[in-house]
Amino acid sequence: MKYPIIILILIILIYPLSFAMYNWNNDNKTAAIGTVLITLASLILPFYILFLR
Repeated sequence: MKYPIIILILIILIYPLSFAMYNWNNDNKTAAIGTVLITLASLILPFYILFLR
């Protein structure tokens, strides 16, 4: 049951990463880095909850 949830989370994270790429290409580096950090946090937290708890 864990793996379909992981796949769903990865699919959902495509949108913020594409937004970060858009910001990076338009010379808005601060927003791109912030978006990537938020995306990483939203990726790491579910992994932590699913596997280590």
